[in-house]
Amino acid sequence: MRARFFPIFIGFLLAWPAYSAERWREYTYPEDGFSASFPGKPVIVKRLSKTSQSPNRAVPERIYWVNEGGVIYSISVMDFSKAEADPDIAVGEVVSALMGLGRLAFDESIYTDSMHGREIVVIGDDGTSYTDGIFYVRRLLYQMKVVYPAVNNDPAGSSGISVFLTQFHFTNPF
Repeated sequence: MRARFFPIFIGFLLAWPAYSAERWREYTYPEDGFSASFPGKPVIVKRLSKTSQSPNRAVPERIYWVNEGGVIYSISVMDFSKAEADPDIAVGEVVSALMGLGRLAFDESIYTDSMHGREIVVIGDDGTSYTDGIFYVRRLLYQMKVVYPAVNNDPAGSSGISVFLTQFHFTNPF
């Protein structure tokens, strides 16, 4: 009897991440020049973000985020439009902060909508993974981040990381 249900159970496990990804919706934010898919309606937080690249030592930042089963999906947009920022230094500051969270597992160039960026994965001491896509486009620094704790109950599983990163698009990068 148990042998009959095993294939059904395996089929359910294999189909669940795809089913969960279908629940994601695309949200467009023209004021920040991007669209992205999230597993729920993002909360938007505004704050000042510290940086050496502004005379005030801070720039406005908007963070769009969703907590899905303990996994945080977020996009932050740091606005350097009123600062004479060096893009390499601004990105380097974000990378340094990320590297302070654990051990570097991956650091490669990526392209989204012909825009060059970096994808970085850091693994914390507790097993939490931090997967980031970082772009500096038109005086805005975009940081797509997935914080994936070792223990979570996100219905999309780790496939949510891929869905999130690949469904991000710039609405007007040129």
